[in-house]
Amino acid sequence: MLPLLLYAAAVTAASTTGLRKLSNLVTFGDSYTDEGRLNYIFANNALPPPGQLLPVNNATSVGGYAWPRLVAQKTGAKLYDYAVAGGMCSDSVTQHFLSNINGPFPSILDYEVPAFKTDLGYKGLYQDRRPDNTVYALWIGTNDLGIDGFLGNNQVNGATITDFVECVWKAFDGVYKLGGRQFVLLNVLPLQLSPMYASIANGGTGNNEYWGNKATYNTTDTQYKMEEFLTSANTMFATGAPYNLLVKKRWPGATVSLLDVHSLLLDLRSDPTKYYTEPVDITGSWRGCGDSGCFQSTEPQSNFVWYDEVHPSERTCEHVADEFINLLEGRSKYGTIYH
Repeated sequence: MLPLLLYAAAVTAASTTGLRKLSNLVTFGDSYTDEGRLNYIFANNALPPPGQLLPVNNATSVGGYAWPRLVAQKTGAKLYDYAVAGGMCSDSVTQHFLSNINGPFPSILDYEVPAFKTDLGYKGLYQDRRPDNTVYALWIGTNDLGIDGFLGNNQVNGATITDFVECVWKAFDGVYKLGGRQFVLLNVLPLQLSPMYASIANGGTGNNEYWGNKATYNTTDTQYKMEEFLTSANTMFATGAPYNLLVKKRWPGATVSLLDVHSLLLDLRSDPTKYYTEPVDITGSWRGCGDSGCFQSTEPQSNFVWYDEVHPSERTCEHVADEFINLLEGRSKYGTIYH
Protein backbone atom coordinates (compact mmCIF):
# COMPACT_ATOMS: atom_id res chain seq x y z
CA MET A 1 0.00 0.00 0.00
CA LEU A 2 1.06 3.58 -0.53
CA PRO A 3 2.38 5.33 2.57
CA LEU A 4 -0.21 7.78 3.90
CA LEU A 5 2.06 10.75 3.27
CA LEU A 6 2.46 9.75 -0.37
CA TYR A 7 -1.31 9.47 -0.73
CA ALA A 8 -1.73 12.92 0.78
CA ALA A 9 0.98 14.46 -1.39
CA ALA A 10 -0.48 12.93 -4.52
CA VAL A 11 -3.99 14.17 -3.87
CA THR A 12 -2.90 17.60 -2.67
CA ALA A 13 -0.75 18.16 -5.73
CA ALA A 14 -3.52 17.07 -8.05
CA SER A 15 -5.56 20.26 -8.31
CA THR A 16 -5.80 19.95 -12.10
CA THR A 17 -5.19 17.21 -14.61
CA GLY A 18 -2.53 19.06 -16.57
CA LEU A 19 -4.85 19.10 -19.56
CA ARG A 20 -4.39 22.20 -21.70
CA LYS A 21 -7.65 21.81 -23.59
CA LEU A 22 -10.03 18.94 -24.16
CA SER A 23 -9.86 18.61 -27.93
CA ASN A 24 -10.39 14.85 -28.15
CA LEU A 25 -12.29 12.42 -25.94
CA VAL A 26 -11.61 8.72 -26.53
CA THR A 27 -13.93 6.36 -24.67
CA PHE A 28 -14.02 2.65 -23.89
CA GLY A 29 -16.70 0.64 -22.13
CA ASP A 30 -20.11 -0.96 -22.41
CA SER A 31 -23.72 0.17 -22.89
CA TYR A 32 -23.35 3.09 -20.49
CA THR A 33 -20.90 4.61 -22.98
CA ASP A 34 -21.74 3.06 -26.37
CA GLU A 35 -23.21 5.58 -28.82
CA GLY A 36 -23.86 3.19 -31.70
CA ARG A 37 -21.41 0.32 -32.15
CA LEU A 38 -23.78 -2.40 -31.05
CA ASN A 39 -26.52 -0.83 -33.19
CA TYR A 40 -24.14 -1.08 -36.16
CA ILE A 41 -23.40 -4.72 -35.36
CA PHE A 42 -27.10 -5.56 -35.14
CA ALA A 43 -27.81 -3.80 -38.44
CA ASN A 44 -24.88 -5.28 -40.37
CA ASN A 45 -23.94 -8.51 -38.56
CA ALA A 46 -20.39 -7.22 -38.57
CA LEU A 47 -18.12 -4.89 -36.64
CA PRO A 48 -17.78 -1.31 -37.90
CA PRO A 49 -14.99 -1.07 -40.48
CA PRO A 50 -11.67 0.39 -39.31
CA GLY A 51 -11.30 4.12 -39.77
CA GLN A 52 -15.02 4.84 -39.70
CA LEU A 53 -16.48 7.18 -37.10
CA LEU A 54 -20.11 6.35 -36.43
CA PRO A 55 -22.64 9.19 -36.58
CA VAL A 56 -23.98 11.08 -33.59
CA ASN A 57 -26.83 9.05 -32.16
CA ASN A 58 -29.33 9.52 -29.33
CA ALA A 59 -30.99 6.11 -29.72
CA THR A 60 -28.82 4.54 -27.05
CA SER A 61 -29.21 2.24 -24.07
CA VAL A 62 -29.77 5.23 -21.77
CA GLY A 63 -32.73 6.55 -23.74
CA GLY A 64 -30.95 9.55 -25.18
CA TYR A 65 -27.43 10.87 -25.62
CA ALA A 66 -24.77 8.86 -23.84
CA TRP A 67 -22.59 10.71 -21.33
CA PRO A 68 -19.51 11.12 -23.61
CA ARG A 69 -21.63 12.76 -26.32
CA LEU A 70 -22.99 15.14 -23.69
CA VAL A 71 -19.39 15.97 -22.70
CA ALA A 72 -18.52 16.58 -26.35
CA GLN A 73 -21.55 18.84 -26.82
CA LYS A 74 -20.72 20.86 -23.72
CA THR A 75 -16.98 21.24 -24.43
CA GLY A 76 -16.68 21.14 -28.22
CA ALA A 77 -14.36 18.13 -28.00
CA LYS A 78 -14.33 15.53 -30.76
CA LEU A 79 -15.60 12.16 -29.56
CA TYR A 80 -14.06 8.83 -30.56
CA ASP A 81 -16.28 6.20 -28.92
CA TYR A 82 -15.11 2.58 -28.98
CA ALA A 83 -17.53 1.27 -26.33
CA VAL A 84 -19.76 -1.66 -27.22
CA ALA A 85 -23.02 -2.27 -25.36
CA GLY A 86 -22.93 -5.67 -23.70
CA GLY A 87 -19.15 -5.71 -23.65
CA MET A 88 -16.89 -6.68 -20.79
CA CYS A 89 -13.27 -5.91 -20.00
CA SER A 90 -11.57 -9.08 -21.23
CA ASP A 91 -12.61 -12.35 -22.83
CA SER A 92 -10.10 -14.06 -20.54
CA VAL A 93 -12.05 -12.97 -17.43
CA THR A 94 -15.73 -12.75 -18.38
CA GLN A 95 -17.58 -12.99 -21.66
CA HIS A 96 -20.98 -13.66 -23.16
CA PHE A 97 -22.00 -14.61 -26.65
CA LEU A 98 -23.12 -12.33 -29.50
CA SER A 99 -24.71 -14.32 -32.29
CA ASN A 100 -24.43 -11.47 -34.82
CA ILE A 101 -20.67 -11.97 -34.97
CA ASN A 102 -20.69 -15.60 -33.81
CA GLY A 103 -18.43 -14.82 -30.87
CA PRO A 104 -18.19 -12.96 -27.57
CA PHE A 105 -19.41 -9.40 -27.26
CA PRO A 106 -16.39 -7.26 -28.25
CA SER A 107 -14.44 -6.52 -25.07
CA ILE A 108 -12.14 -3.65 -24.14
CA LEU A 109 -8.88 -5.61 -24.29
CA ASP A 110 -9.78 -7.87 -27.21
CA TYR A 111 -11.53 -5.35 -29.48
CA GLU A 112 -11.87 -1.77 -28.27
CA VAL A 113 -8.24 -0.86 -27.58
CA PRO A 114 -7.05 -2.72 -30.72
CA ALA A 115 -9.70 -0.87 -32.77
CA PHE A 116 -8.35 2.42 -31.43
CA LYS A 117 -4.82 1.34 -32.36
CA THR A 118 -5.94 0.47 -35.89
CA ASP A 119 -7.73 3.80 -36.31
CA LEU A 120 -4.54 5.68 -35.46
CA GLY A 121 -3.19 4.47 -38.78
CA TYR A 122 -5.92 6.24 -40.76
CA LYS A 123 -4.68 9.60 -41.97
CA GLY A 124 -6.90 12.48 -40.94
CA LEU A 125 -8.85 10.61 -38.26
CA TYR A 126 -6.79 11.87 -35.32
CA GLN A 127 -5.52 15.14 -36.75
CA ASP A 128 -4.60 16.97 -33.55
CA ARG A 129 -4.09 14.24 -30.95
CA ARG A 130 -1.50 15.26 -28.36
CA PRO A 131 -0.77 14.08 -24.81
CA ASP A 132 -2.11 17.34 -23.35
CA ASN A 133 -5.35 17.68 -25.33
CA THR A 134 -6.74 14.15 -25.43
CA VAL A 135 -8.47 12.29 -22.59
CA TYR A 136 -9.01 8.54 -22.53
CA ALA A 137 -11.96 7.46 -20.38
CA LEU A 138 -13.01 3.97 -19.38
CA TRP A 139 -16.24 2.84 -17.70
CA ILE A 140 -16.76 -0.89 -17.29
CA GLY A 141 -18.05 -3.45 -14.81
CA THR A 142 -21.82 -3.67 -15.14
CA ASN A 143 -21.75 -6.81 -17.27
CA ASP A 144 -18.54 -8.22 -15.79
CA LEU A 145 -19.86 -8.20 -12.23
CA GLY A 146 -23.51 -8.88 -13.12
CA ILE A 147 -25.60 -11.91 -13.93
CA ASP A 148 -23.68 -12.56 -17.17
CA GLY A 149 -20.42 -12.45 -15.23
CA PHE A 150 -19.43 -13.03 -11.61
CA LEU A 151 -22.91 -12.77 -10.09
CA GLY A 152 -24.12 -15.58 -12.32
CA ASN A 153 -20.92 -17.60 -11.81
CA ASN A 154 -20.26 -17.14 -15.52
CA GLN A 155 -16.69 -15.92 -15.25
CA VAL A 156 -13.93 -17.85 -16.98
CA ASN A 157 -12.82 -20.77 -14.82
CA GLY A 158 -10.42 -19.53 -12.16
CA ALA A 159 -10.94 -15.84 -12.88
CA THR A 160 -11.38 -13.43 -9.96
CA ILE A 161 -12.52 -9.86 -9.48
CA THR A 162 -8.84 -9.00 -9.07
CA ASP A 163 -8.34 -10.21 -12.65
CA PHE A 164 -11.17 -7.93 -13.78
CA VAL A 165 -9.52 -4.94 -12.12
CA GLU A 166 -6.13 -5.85 -13.58
CA CYS A 167 -7.80 -5.85 -17.01
CA VAL A 168 -8.59 -2.17 -16.52
CA TRP A 169 -4.94 -1.41 -15.80
CA LYS A 170 -3.93 -3.45 -18.85
CA ALA A 171 -6.27 -1.34 -20.96
CA PHE A 172 -4.42 1.75 -19.73
CA ASP A 173 -1.15 -0.05 -20.56
CA GLY A 174 -2.32 -0.46 -24.14
CA VAL A 175 -3.41 3.14 -24.56
CA TYR A 176 -0.26 4.42 -22.83
CA LYS A 177 1.90 2.58 -25.38
CA LEU A 178 -0.06 4.41 -28.09
CA GLY A 179 0.70 7.83 -26.62
CA GLY A 180 -2.15 8.30 -24.16
CA ARG A 181 -1.26 10.26 -21.02
CA GLN A 182 -4.59 11.52 -19.63
CA PHE A 183 -6.68 8.69 -18.19
CA VAL A 184 -10.04 8.80 -16.42
CA LEU A 185 -11.63 5.75 -14.81
CA LEU A 186 -15.29 5.87 -13.85
CA ASN A 187 -16.11 3.39 -11.11
CA VAL A 188 -19.10 1.04 -10.82
CA LEU A 189 -22.53 2.45 -10.00
CA PRO A 190 -24.45 1.13 -6.94
CA LEU A 191 -26.11 -1.51 -9.11
CA GLN A 192 -27.67 -3.20 -6.10
CA LEU A 193 -30.12 -0.26 -6.13
CA SER A 194 -31.02 -0.62 -9.80
CA PRO A 195 -34.38 -2.21 -10.68
CA MET A 196 -32.52 -5.19 -12.13
CA TYR A 197 -30.37 -6.01 -9.10
CA ALA A 198 -32.47 -4.74 -6.21
CA SER A 199 -34.29 -7.60 -4.53
CA ILE A 200 -37.94 -8.08 -5.35
CA ALA A 201 -38.72 -7.38 -1.67
CA ASN A 202 -36.92 -4.02 -2.01
CA GLY A 203 -38.83 -2.95 -5.12
CA GLY A 204 -36.64 -4.52 -7.77
CA THR A 205 -38.08 -6.17 -10.86
CA GLY A 206 -38.85 -9.83 -11.21
CA ASN A 207 -37.98 -11.56 -14.48
CA ASN A 208 -36.91 -8.93 -17.03
CA GLU A 209 -35.40 -8.49 -20.46
CA TYR A 210 -31.82 -8.68 -19.17
CA TRP A 211 -32.34 -11.37 -16.53
CA GLY A 212 -35.08 -13.65 -17.74
CA ASN A 213 -35.19 -15.98 -14.73
CA LYS A 214 -34.47 -13.57 -11.88
CA ALA A 215 -37.50 -14.74 -9.90
CA THR A 216 -35.94 -18.20 -9.53
CA TYR A 217 -33.07 -16.71 -7.50
CA ASN A 218 -32.94 -15.61 -3.88
CA THR A 219 -32.93 -11.95 -4.93
CA THR A 220 -32.05 -10.67 -1.47
CA ASP A 221 -28.91 -12.79 -1.63
CA THR A 222 -28.04 -11.67 -5.15
CA GLN A 223 -28.53 -8.01 -4.22
CA TYR A 224 -26.06 -8.34 -1.37
CA LYS A 225 -23.61 -10.25 -3.56
CA MET A 226 -23.78 -7.56 -6.23
CA GLU A 227 -23.04 -4.92 -3.61
CA GLU A 228 -20.12 -6.99 -2.32
CA PHE A 229 -18.65 -7.50 -5.80
CA LEU A 230 -18.88 -3.88 -6.89
CA THR A 231 -17.60 -2.59 -3.55
CA SER A 232 -14.56 -4.83 -3.91
CA ALA A 233 -13.92 -3.65 -7.46
CA ASN A 234 -14.33 0.02 -6.56
CA THR A 235 -11.99 -0.34 -3.60
CA MET A 236 -9.37 -1.94 -5.84
CA PHE A 237 -9.83 0.88 -8.37
CA ALA A 238 -9.31 3.49 -5.65
CA THR A 239 -6.18 1.90 -4.21
CA GLY A 240 -4.78 0.50 -7.44
CA ALA A 241 -4.73 3.73 -9.42
CA PRO A 242 -2.23 5.58 -7.19
CA TYR A 243 -0.29 2.38 -6.49
CA ASN A 244 0.23 1.59 -10.17
CA LEU A 245 0.99 5.18 -11.13
CA LEU A 246 3.06 6.42 -8.20
CA VAL A 247 4.67 3.35 -6.67
CA LYS A 248 5.04 0.92 -9.57
CA LYS A 249 5.63 3.79 -12.03
CA ARG A 250 3.52 1.86 -14.50
CA TRP A 251 2.64 4.92 -16.64
CA PRO A 252 5.46 7.48 -16.30
CA GLY A 253 4.34 11.02 -17.06
CA ALA A 254 0.66 10.13 -17.10
CA THR A 255 -2.27 11.49 -15.11
CA VAL A 256 -4.80 9.01 -13.77
CA SER A 257 -8.09 10.37 -12.50
CA LEU A 258 -10.91 8.54 -10.76
CA LEU A 259 -14.50 9.72 -11.08
CA ASP A 260 -16.60 8.33 -8.26
CA VAL A 261 -19.92 7.98 -10.05
CA HIS A 262 -20.94 5.48 -7.38
CA SER A 263 -21.06 8.24 -4.77
CA LEU A 264 -22.54 10.65 -7.30
CA LEU A 265 -25.55 8.39 -7.89
CA LEU A 266 -26.07 7.92 -4.16
CA ASP A 267 -26.14 11.70 -3.77
CA LEU A 268 -28.55 12.11 -6.68
CA ARG A 269 -30.86 9.64 -4.99
CA SER A 270 -30.58 11.25 -1.58
CA ASP A 271 -31.89 14.62 -2.79
CA PRO A 272 -33.64 13.72 -6.04
CA THR A 273 -35.87 16.78 -6.47
CA LYS A 274 -32.70 18.86 -6.78
CA TYR A 275 -31.56 16.89 -9.82
CA TYR A 276 -34.69 15.47 -11.48
CA THR A 277 -38.12 16.79 -12.40
CA GLU A 278 -41.03 15.89 -10.17
CA PRO A 279 -42.54 13.48 -9.40
CA VAL A 280 -39.17 11.76 -9.10
CA ASP A 281 -38.84 7.97 -9.23
CA ILE A 282 -35.54 6.72 -7.78
CA THR A 283 -36.34 3.00 -7.71
CA GLY A 284 -38.34 2.24 -10.85
CA SER A 285 -37.48 2.80 -14.50
CA TRP A 286 -38.98 4.77 -17.36
CA ARG A 287 -39.38 1.63 -19.44
CA GLY A 288 -38.88 -2.08 -19.04
CA CYS A 289 -40.04 -5.56 -19.95
CA GLY A 290 -41.12 -8.53 -17.85
CA ASP A 291 -43.34 -11.58 -17.82
CA SER A 292 -46.43 -9.44 -18.41
CA GLY A 293 -44.93 -7.60 -21.37
CA CYS A 294 -43.24 -4.23 -21.80
CA PHE A 295 -44.16 -0.86 -20.36
CA GLN A 296 -43.20 2.76 -20.92
CA SER A 297 -44.00 5.58 -18.52
CA THR A 298 -46.15 8.51 -19.56
CA GLU A 299 -44.00 10.74 -17.36
CA PRO A 300 -40.92 12.53 -18.78
CA GLN A 301 -37.69 10.55 -18.70
CA SER A 302 -36.19 13.39 -16.66
CA ASN A 303 -38.26 12.14 -13.70
CA PHE A 304 -36.28 8.91 -13.50
CA VAL A 305 -32.88 7.90 -12.15
CA TRP A 306 -33.06 4.73 -14.29
CA TYR A 307 -34.06 4.54 -17.95
CA ASP A 308 -34.67 0.80 -17.84
CA GLU A 309 -33.88 -2.05 -15.47
CA VAL A 310 -30.11 -1.48 -15.43
CA HIS A 311 -29.29 1.64 -17.48
CA PRO A 312 -29.17 5.13 -15.97
CA SER A 313 -31.44 7.70 -17.58
CA GLU A 314 -30.20 10.43 -19.87
CA ARG A 315 -30.78 12.90 -17.02
CA THR A 316 -28.50 10.83 -14.78
CA CYS A 317 -25.95 10.74 -17.60
CA GLU A 318 -26.12 14.54 -17.83
CA HIS A 319 -24.96 14.72 -14.22
CA VAL A 320 -22.17 12.22 -14.98
CA ALA A 321 -21.09 14.37 -17.93
CA ASP A 322 -21.11 17.53 -15.81
CA GLU A 323 -18.97 15.92 -13.13
CA PHE A 324 -16.59 14.54 -15.76
CA ILE A 325 -16.05 18.08 -17.01
CA ASN A 326 -15.68 19.34 -13.44
CA LEU A 327 -13.07 16.63 -12.86
CA LEU A 328 -11.00 17.74 -15.85
CA GLU A 329 -11.15 21.29 -14.50
CA GLY A 330 -10.04 20.11 -11.05
CA ARG A 331 -13.23 21.05 -9.23
CA SER A 332 -15.28 17.87 -8.82
CA LYS A 333 -15.87 16.62 -5.30
CA TYR A 334 -16.27 13.18 -6.87
CA GLY A 335 -12.89 13.28 -8.58
CA THR A 336 -9.41 12.29 -7.45
CA ILE A 337 -6.44 13.08 -9.67
CA TYR A 338 -3.00 11.46 -9.50
CA HIS A 339 0.04 12.56 -11.47
